[in-house]
Amino acid sequence: MLKVENLRAGYSGDDAVRGISIEVAERSCVALVGANGAGKSTLVKSVCGLLTPRGGKVLFGGEEIMGLPASQVARRGLSLCPEGRRLFAPLSVEENLLLGAYPRLPSFGPFRRAASGDLQRIYEMFPRLGERRSQQAGSLSGGEQQMLAIGRLLMARPRLMILDEPSMGLAPMLVKEVFLAISSLRASGMTILLSEQFAKSALAVSDRAYIIEQGRVVLEGSSAALAKDPAVMAAYLG
Repeated sequence: MLKVENLRAGYSGDDAVRGISIEVAERSCVALVGANGAGKSTLVKSVCGLLTPRGGKVLFGGEEIMGLPASQVARRGLSLCPEGRRLFAPLSVEENLLLGAYPRLPSFGPFRRAASGDLQRIYEMFPRLGERRSQQAGSLSGGEQQMLAIGRLLMARPRLMILDEPSMGLAPMLVKEVFLAISSLRASGMTILLSEQFAKSALAVSDRAYIIEQGRVVLEGSSAALAKDPAVMAAYLG
């Protein structure tokens, strides 16, 4: 579904992503594993159109999407849950979720009614969001905010969802809860690209993984095999 070829990207000076190539098959979960600053977020921002790459190719569903605005990439079915969640803090939980559905629903008419089925599915997946649907998003705990960010993404009904550092800033128990939700989405057939510095959690929920260091892929393979690789265990699994 997604194919990235020899991608180069950065913000200024040297490239932060230096010729990375990855593939994400339909109905699979692929992990990008690496330390903070390895280039993972730069890579996913380039794929989503939030950053213009300096070279390479990005194919989604066989079509070139590199250089398209982020809004057009999202409308094609590739959605990002960004690092740091980026919620609309003054708005309610439900208003944040409805904004996730905005690109695919009519601008006029019974907007909330048209999205009611999707809202119900999100509340079934994350019951605490249903309990707090009228609460301001900024007043939620870190774990609840991450659930809301994932729920907002799912409201768009993406063909491929990208999760960028979903465990950032969360307590260990909340990290476990978030990864249980990711595992459930994977089991449902959702196609997922997961960028994560906690290798153990990422390898446990994914089918395939790429280990990234200093903007390059240094190892790749099945997640099960990488979890047993001595070099990966020494560097990332302790």
